[in-house]
Amino acid sequence: MKTNPIDRADLDRGRATDPLVRASGLHHLVLETPDIDVAARFWGDFGLSPSAKTSEALYLRSASSAHHVLKLVRGSRGRLATLAFRVESDLDLRKLASLPEGSPVHRIDEPGGGARVSLAAPGGLAIDAVHGIAELPPLETRDPLPSNVTGGVTRSGRPVRVSAAPSEVLRLGHAAIETTRPAALLLWLMRTLGMIVSDYQHLDTERSPTPIVSFMRCDRGATLTDHHTLAVAIGPRPGLAHVAFEVRDVDEIGRGAAFLRARGYRHAWGIGRHILGSQLFDYWRAPDGIVAEHYSDGDVFDSSAPTGRLPFRGSTLAQWGEKPPPDFALPPLSPSAIAGAVRGIATSDEISVALLARAASALSR
Repeated sequence: MKTNPIDRADLDRGRATDPLVRASGLHHLVLETPDIDVAARFWGDFGLSPSAKTSEALYLRSASSAHHVLKLVRGSRGRLATLAFRVESDLDLRKLASLPEGSPVHRIDEPGGGARVSLAAPGGLAIDAVHGIAELPPLETRDPLPSNVTGGVTRSGRPVRVSAAPSEVLRLGHAAIETTRPAALLLWLMRTLGMIVSDYQHLDTERSPTPIVSFMRCDRGATLTDHHTLAVAIGPRPGLAHVAFEVRDVDEIGRGAAFLRARGYRHAWGIGRHILGSQLFDYWRAPDGIVAEHYSDGDVFDSSAPTGRLPFRGSTLAQWGEKPPPDFALPPLSPSAIAGAVRGIATSDEISVALLARAASALSR
């Protein structure tokens, strides 16, 4: 079924004037995987630790106080099941429960407890708004390494020795998703969760109707927050493009890369520095196909920063480093994946084969 025309005023502004609530960040992702034990080994080697386990799920944490940043459940393939955003009050949950697409407020009968409202966002994205999930004592991590620079030596007589180990993952940073309904989803995120577009990327410098990628941050007023908590990209089949976790510095990125490479995991892209968001990055692919990013040194903004625009090209993805390989943005091909892509294009009035082909061509420039 084709969708209705989009009211573009908020889309052009990159924010809603009066959102229903203002989410404060991502709390966790629920990922399906065909083998939880195999996935657990990858995420442990990536730098996450178990915080709880039930007969149905494994909960993984970072060094932050969040009870979990990933929940792994069994499924037929590696895929995103749910994005869980943190809201600040029970009142926020009740407001979201009043929406036609919202569930009643449910107490969470899982490790960590709390409460949630489940929401069906445009394009088939499942979102939970959560509040009151228990926190854990933060894990100990290393101090920043002193550095030696001409004119500013701080490490006199002391060598750097970084042990062979997984990266120390500080926290969940952001998720990047693909959708067949980018404009409708962006408007929903602005108006429902109060998200702000930090940057749009279109196919040219003019404001073409459909942004290829949109980087969205949470509205936390004068409090600084990440350049993007969610990146929304066009795609023929809705799903997760990657999930990103912050580490302290480039040494943690390098240490994690060495550890993952020694264990035979597939490297996806990196190391480099992005343009939008400015992160130092390195991407790896889990055995089930999920792409995970270690990053550090990202941009932060308050709510007053205006929405920027940058043409979408391969050359605008990174300031330095190799270009992404051709398979970086492609899911594993299978009959079901191809059928899903055909179905996604056929039922969307926002994307087309021609638009996807132009976006793919732009990656070579």
